Amino acid sequence: MRTLVLADLHLVGQTPKSLGDDLCALVRAHPGSRIVVAGDLFDLPSEMPNLARDKALASVMEAQSHVRAAFAEHVDRGGQLWLVSGNHDAEVGAPDFRDALANAFGVTGEARARIRTTPWFFRDGDVHIEHGHLFDPDNAPAHPLVIGVRSLGTHFVEELIAPTGAHRYLNANDQTPLRLLLSAFQWYGLRGPYVVYRYFHTAITAMLASGPFYGGHHETKHGRDREEAFASEHAVPMEWIEQLLVRGATPTMTSFQNTFARLYFDRVIATLSIMAGAGALAFRHKRTGAAAITAGSALLAASWARGHDRYSGTVTEQLRDGASAVRDATSAKLVVLGHTHREALEDGYANTGSFSFYRDSPGRPFLEIEHFNGPRAVRRYWPAASV
Repeated sequence: MRTLVLADLHLVGQTPKSLGDDLCALVRAHPGSRIVVAGDLFDLPSEMPNLARDKALASVMEAQSHVRAAFAEHVDRGGQLWLVSGNHDAEVGAPDFRDALANAFGVTGEARARIRTTPWFFRDGDVHIEHGHLFDPDNAPAHPLVIGVRSLGTHFVEELIAPTGAHRYLNANDQTPLRLLLSAFQWYGLRGPYVVYRYFHTAITAMLASGPFYGGHHETKHGRDREEAFASEHAVPMEWIEQLLVRGATPTMTSFQNTFARLYFDRVIATLSIMAGAGALAFRHKRTGAAAITAGSALLAASWARGHDRYSGTVTEQLRDGASAVRDATSAKLVVLGHTHREALEDGYANTGSFSFYRDSPGRPFLEIEHFNGPRAVRRYWPAASV
């Protein structure tokens, strides 16, 4: 069966119709194929974070009714639809999600069996497909088989992006906070100050939920209880499950220090100290002002010595290393991931890039899996109806 893999569409009610049109055209151009969405088909946390899953899904499907119709037609006519759970649509991995999705599509009878979902990964012979956030500390779950405590990334989606509507940050989270905060005024104008306020509110609440207050510590046991059932359902050895869990990233929020550093709070404190010192000097409190400026400058210098940007590029590298770990642990010949929104095509590893937020590409990226002399990913681009 012809297999296409795409990822990171982040469908919400406000998604431009042009993206849905392009997705529908791609689906209808490949009847009878297996279409695999390697995570983040939906962006339920930014759609309605406090809404029940079925209602949030129904809201998205109502707004994207043409996408719903295209998928329903695809599986009704013999095509397959496989959905991998991502960090923005972890609900895809829930045991009853397939039925909820089939109901939303209006699919009945044997066609329902052609819809498959997984909370972690699919294995098709020597091809391994997962979203990849397990290898990213900021977005890694406490356990990939448990929908539980929010990761740092999901926390920001629900507490910053959803309330402010600042959806451009979904594709710009690999920059320093200073650059992102300055962008708030450029992108959102009069809403800029509110976006900045929500950023600091979200960052502080993340700190208060990290370290000893991180609830994910209790989820590991629940995940372990589900591992054998997952291995049986997906026909993979338990040894693979154990090895992959060992190679996954430790969530950032398990450590107060790591969360503090990731949010650049050292630079925030240093900047505030320098500003306070300058204010003290203006009011002729020379000794206090000098001390505050010196302390702030020293802290800022120490922070910069650790690296200007603590995030940019690291996720791409982490997923490349993660793909290598998957090959070592499971003897996979090809590992396909998403999550980074950046395309990759290397020996034994391919990243879909984002079908929605493509960068410097001739069109919307996706992959076709070929099986001549072993599995091979071929890069394809679907022409965008509107840029």
